[in-house]
Amino acid sequence: MELFKSLDFLENSGFLHTLEYAKNCLYSAKLSNYVFDMFGITEKAGIGVIYTKPIKLGEQFIVDGISRLVGLSLFLYAVCECWKNTSERNELIIRKIKSNYILRNDRPKIVLKGANNELYESLLLGERISGKNKKTVIFCTYHEYWTKLKLGGYDLKDIMDKLDNLYLYNINLTDMDDSSVRDLYYNLNIDNTRLNQIALIRDFLKEHDAGYEWAEIEQLFYSNKDYLLMFLRDYLITKYKIKKIPFNSYYLVLKGYVNELRKYKSPSKIIEDMHASAITYNNILNVDIPDEDIKSKFVEIKLNNGNDTYAYLLEIFEDYKDGSISKDTFVEILTAINEYLVTRNVNPGSRTNFNDLIADLNKMLYGENH
Repeated sequence: MELFKSLDFLENSGFLHTLEYAKNCLYSAKLSNYVFDMFGITEKAGIGVIYTKPIKLGEQFIVDGISRLVGLSLFLYAVCECWKNTSERNELIIRKIKSNYILRNDRPKIVLKGANNELYESLLLGERISGKNKKTVIFCTYHEYWTKLKLGGYDLKDIMDKLDNLYLYNINLTDMDDSSVRDLYYNLNIDNTRLNQIALIRDFLKEHDAGYEWAEIEQLFYSNKDYLLMFLRDYLITKYKIKKIPFNSYYLVLKGYVNELRKYKSPSKIIEDMHASAITYNNILNVDIPDEDIKSKFVEIKLNNGNDTYAYLLEIFEDYKDGSISKDTFVEILTAINEYLVTRNVNPGSRTNFNDLIADLNKMLYGENH
């Protein structure tokens, strides 16, 4: 771990790329408040630890810390915009900021992903920003900086002196492989509500040659990403026989599931089997069921807010489709679940635990020792 002045780090880093699975983790780190608070102190201050992994000469990934670096670059750009065309001295400082800290070869040093990168580039290159983009985190953060600087009565040289006293720690992950880097990123961001677990899972399965099979599952739930997380939750619950998936643990649990089954079959076959269950689950969510008797029961379950029963329904529906239970038994189970849901909705304060009902249904289906 090395200590750098934040400006020196930006000046000497070359291009800084965002990891594919980290592209949605941009958020306003309120760096502006931090920087403005720093104006009242004299000792050096820090913005934390930045994790990087080299790609090639002059380019590296930001494994963690991208929001802080984007925030700092937006602050520097706001400084340039506030003091442009004010004096010859200020113009020299602005040219130094742009050439040393913000741009490299007339392109932004920080390279984001997708629409975020298009907006970030347009802003830092002085291009016109559309009204829709003025509501984004990137533009709102920049505008907050610009407003505070404009109204604060600051001196440009004083601001640069303060920024020169802003430090960061850099941990270089040169010797860490891609899988370990992904796990490190996950562990560093496990409490972040913006953590994109689907992107992490996609990267993990691509690494294990199951990317195509996983893409088919994503495509199945393309119109509603929440349904994909619901499926993952309920699929993994049925496989592990657990009550719930802990917060931000879909990636971790799925990774463990795949790694365990890899002893017996390939990751592509594991995800191919998962895709078959995903089709069944999607049919449950959309009540796309040919048999009218069964369909009517699923409609009732949906109307009675039975989302928390879907994990069990997935398991039982697959047993029915495999011929392990008869239609009459399946309808009887669905009826019992509906009766439970009606009772729960009428008397929410005295809810019977659904797991107790599952235990009774399983005894009926499989005997006492299930």
